[in-house]
Amino acid sequence: MPKPLELILEGEEDIQSLLHECKRPVAVSLTNFLLWALEYNIDSFIFAEVIVQHPDGFQDVMKMGCKRPDYLEACRKQLAHLIEFEEYELCPKLQEWIDYLEVEEKVKK
Repeated sequence: MPKPLELILEGEEDIQSLLHECKRPVAVSLTNFLLWALEYNIDSFIFAEVIVQHPDGFQDVMKMGCKRPDYLEACRKQLAHLIEFEEYELCPKLQEWIDYLEVEEKVKK
């Protein structure tokens, strides 16, 4: 199982800004988890944890995950991101799963 990505949010930074800054590692982490989940028939997973550091020393942890019904859409989006970031080594396997999930979706209809 891949290790969830750990993102730390400090001070006044908002989560959208953090995710935009970390778009590449988030895309790679999500892709690795999607490939793992599809290979091992896992129905859901957590691929990242956002740790929010508060000024009073406390922290909150938000977990980001994906469930089976969203795998096809997630795979399509991650393929586009991987191409954008020139992370080509993961693309062929991801495309194989996209093709598989599209067939699976058509059969269910």
